[in-house]
Amino acid sequence: MLFSATSASLDIFTEIAHTPVLNHVPRLQIFFSMLYEVPLLVAVSIESDRRILGIPRAIHALLSISIGVVLYLEIFDLLTARGSHNPADALLVIRLFDGMDLYLAVAATIRWLGTSQFQERRFYWILSIFLWMNTILPAIHNRILIRHDYIFLDLLVSAPYAFLLVLVLTVQQRSTRTPMPALVRAVRVGSPIFLAAALTLVGMFESRTHFYIGLAATLLAILAYGTLNIFVQSRGLEAEASLLALKSALEKLVDVDGLTGIANRRAFDRTLEREFAAARRTKQPLSLLMIDVDYFKELNDTKGHLAGDEYLVRIAGALRMAVPRVTDLVARYGGEEFSAILPLTDSAGAAKVAETLRLSISNLGLSHPVMPAGSVTISIGFSTFDGSAESSPVALAEAADRALYEAKCRGRNCSVYLSMEDAGV
Repeated sequence: MLFSATSASLDIFTEIAHTPVLNHVPRLQIFFSMLYEVPLLVAVSIESDRRILGIPRAIHALLSISIGVVLYLEIFDLLTARGSHNPADALLVIRLFDGMDLYLAVAATIRWLGTSQFQERRFYWILSIFLWMNTILPAIHNRILIRHDYIFLDLLVSAPYAFLLVLVLTVQQRSTRTPMPALVRAVRVGSPIFLAAALTLVGMFESRTHFYIGLAATLLAILAYGTLNIFVQSRGLEAEASLLALKSALEKLVDVDGLTGIANRRAFDRTLEREFAAARRTKQPLSLLMIDVDYFKELNDTKGHLAGDEYLVRIAGALRMAVPRVTDLVARYGGEEFSAILPLTDSAGAAKVAETLRLSISNLGLSHPVMPAGSVTISIGFSTFDGSAESSPVALAEAADRALYEAKCRGRNCSVYLSMEDAGV
């Protein structure tokens, strides 16, 4: 706005001074009009996302300034210090500015169509309307001005700015239109090419009169675009690595019991399915232990639920420490009930593990007001799949659960083995 107002003020000064010879391309006015294009190039190309690094922003600024410099060299190569009185020069300058204005209007419209945030959508919608008016009306003004110097033509130049002020003051309501996600992604991905494409076009135009300057501008556009792509790809790779790490962490959290920190029922079910299928395929034994904390309800009623939760955490830790093999799984089955999956373990090995688990809980010395020994104990029921008979994980779990019921009937604080055949499953 400041650059454009400066250019208009110079026009007014020229009119007041009554310049005797018509200057088709006034030098200073063209200079400030050209500067007006540079911040608009930044506005339609740079992302407003604050997460974008400083280097891409600096590259956008460098490209915008470079476009201004090349335009300066191209335009003022034609002009003397006083400008030009040749209508052909004026037509060339007009075409340059028409091309830049059209480019800005199209770019702003694309950004409006591909922006999902309300503030950005409002900004680019207003900017698009202004830029289209500022492309069409000045084009008409300039072409008539070459042949006729009508005073009323200045209204065509001023109209976009007056309308812009009205838009800024009145447009407040949110748009109900929802942009297409594919278009939003395409605009965000394609944003880095806006300035690079503009500098390439300007460089190609400049190469007609100054080959090396045009070549340098084109190479700078290619280098800048490649650098921006490197940053985008590196950020994408970093984001992908972060998402993979987060996915892995979430998967672990999904399989972990929130209270005790050991595997939960979901992990237990999936592991039992997998290990059962492996045992059936390799004809190797698989043992399953079902573990229950004796008289846990009475413990909760006497000491309270907070103390009961603390006991569960300590019991889970002791069970996990007592089963050191990485192939084994200790899980919280539900409530005060735990389980242990022991691959490649027959009934004799499972009996030893069960006794180790029972003693590890007894040795914790957790006080229990109901138990005769005065401390917390567990009951264990276990069963073994030998890998040969036709069966299922559900049948193995039912056999171990019936064995646990038998252990409770025998007075608790013990372990009982029940084969799948004896359990009738």
